[in-house]
Formats: sequence, C-alpha cells, structure tokens
Amino acid sequence: MTRVRDLLIIVGLFGVLIAFVVVGPGGAPPQDPNLPSTYSSAPNGARVLYEWARAMGYDARRLEYRPFEVTDDDAVLVMLSPSETVSRAHARDILAWVERGGTLIFADDAPTVLSASDALLDALQMRITVLTGTQVIERAPVLQPVFDQPPVREISVRTRRTLTPQRNDYAPLFGASGQVLIAGIRIGNGYVYVSATARPFTNSGLRDRQHAALVLNMLRHAPPRGRILFDEYHHGLVAPPSPTDGLLNTPWGWAGVYVATITALFLLLGGRRFGRAVPLREETARRSSAEYLDSMAELYQRGGKRRYMLRHFYADFKRRLAKPYGVNPQLEDREFVYQMARARSIDEAALLALLTQLRATPTSDADLLRVVAAADAFIDAQIRER
Repeated sequence: MTRVRDLLIIVGLFGVLIAFVVVGPGGAPPQDPNLPSTYSSAPNGARVLYEWARAMGYDARRLEYRPFEVTDDDAVLVMLSPSETVSRAHARDILAWVERGGTLIFADDAPTVLSASDALLDALQMRITVLTGTQVIERAPVLQPVFDQPPVREISVRTRRTLTPQRNDYAPLFGASGQVLIAGIRIGNGYVYVSATARPFTNSGLRDRQHAALVLNMLRHAPPRGRILFDEYHHGLVAPPSPTDGLLNTPWGWAGVYVATITALFLLLGGRRFGRAVPLREETARRSSAEYLDSMAELYQRGGKRRYMLRHFYADFKRRLAKPYGVNPQLEDREFVYQMARARSIDEAALLALLTQLRATPTSDADLLRVVAAADAFIDAQIRER
C-alpha cells in the first residue's frame, strides 16, 4: 500500500505540473519581450492594440500558423517590426492587396540598417535611415490636417530613425526638423501608412491619448466590424508548435523531463530485488492424488460420461474376479461365467446378471453408483469364501 501511495503522489504532482505548464506561462508562445507582438503584455508589446480593436467591434485576428495570405475580406493589415524576413513574394502580394482596396499599417524601428522588412520597403519605395550622432527625435507634430477624428496634434516618438522616401507621390503626415516619421501612400484603391517608429502602437505608447487618437484615425479606413489582421507570421509564428518545442526549448519542458526521469528511477529502484525470489508455499506444494481424482470425477460427471465410466468398472470387475484363477477376462460374458464356474463354486446366474448390468447404460448417477456397489460387494463376497 505504501508503494502504491507513493506512486499516486508522484503521478499527481506530475499531472499538476503538466496542467500548470498548459495554462500558465508555458502555454503562451515564446516571444521576445521587445517585440511588438499581440501576445506580449510587455511595454513594447502590442496586446493592448489587439484587444482594443476587438473591444471596438472589429474582427481582429492574428495571421499565424498558416501560409501568409491576405484576401479581399481583410480590411486592414497591421505589421509591426517584423523579426522574420518579409520575402519579395509576400511584399508583392501585400501591394496587390492594397491596390484592391486594403489598408496597410506598417511600422518598423529595427535597430540595424538591414532589417527583415527591406523587401517590403523596396516595394513601397521607402527607406528607414538612422540619424547620425546622438540626435534623438522626441516628439513629432502633425504635418497634414488629415487626422481630425479625433484630432491629433503631436505624437511622442523617441526615435533616431526617419523615413527616406524614394518616391514623390507620398504624404508626409508626422515629422520634425525636416525629417519624416510617418508617411501615407495612396496605392490604387487602398492606402499605406509607413512609420519609422512602432512606439505609438505599443502597450506603453497607447497610454498617450494622442497615440490612441492616431490609431483611431488610421482605422477609419476599415468598415464597421471589418476584419483587421495582425501579422504574427513575420514574428516567427509560421508553423504550429510541436510537442518537442515545448519539451526541449522551454524551462517547463526540461522540468517535465526531469520529473519523468525521477519517476522512472523511483520505479526502477523501488522494484529492485536483493536476492533470488522466494516462491510462495502454495506455488511449491504438489497436488495430492485425491485432488486429481476429484477433478477427473467432476469432469466426467459434468460431461455426462456415465456409460464410459461403467465400462471401465466392467473391465476392472472381470480382471479382479479372474486373476486368482487364471481365467481370461477378455472372454465373452457367458464363456467367462462358464470358466469361472469350472474354477470354483459360483452363482452363475447372479454373475451373468451383474455383467449384463455393467454393460448397460446407466440412467442416472444413482443407477451408476448402485451397479458399481453391487460389483464391489460381489468381489468382497468371493474373497471371504476362499
């Protein structure tokens, strides 16, 4: 009982650990805390923007764990600082979707000159450059009177990156000191917002009312309850996580491996023998002949083998009776009785009648026992008369 109890305790603890991993920190996709992902609640994450869009009645969805594709049912695509390379094929698909009427909100503040979104920036004919020296742009006022529902006057950016347009058909929307921070581009029936900073869209950035107003103005292009896609595909969520990812790439997975190893060692060492196993007394005791006879009798009785058993007693009766006088027990009954009468004085009629009964088919177990008892009594009588 003690061993079973210990085993149940270990299994229970292991189950609690699995449940905690599933519903706890181990259940969420691993993310860089500095990545503006909709899964991140860190200051630089974008979970607030995703939840806010859903609260406003938009059909906010994550583009993840499936092939990258935007359709005409998608009104807005939000791409914030991609960490995985945006291929040229994806960039062409995005521009074709915008031409058909989609709205792209794209912000990138990659810390390097070569970013994962270079292909998309090339397709938009825009570049993001890093300011030289220690210059930092803290705030950027509005440059075009287009953000008026609700009105936006100035945003806090705190960035060293600016836009360098390589096209003339763009609208500078926010900037400072001759630099453009956010620009708008009309492409076909759609519109593109390009930002050199992702701060206004982050969890901490949306605490600023001006940033919230900026987002509301950008989402005016989406119809009520329209679909807004948040790109997590280019944050690395390309293929669904496999069991081995959670098992070997997270601390919780290693904890599970550790617990499973300890449990296996406990079971292995707990069942170790210190010598040759001692068999139980019941296993070594031999069965008696009486038990064998009882078993066989029960089998014959259950099988209804009364005739077979009586034939056995018939042959045994003739052998026992003939052995002292050298008479052949295989003789036919009348001849057998004649030879026995020659050897000694015997009741021939009674013996012939008894042999006839031993060769008949008994109608019941009682009939069988009666005939066998009569045969035994006849033998005993002959022995006493010798």
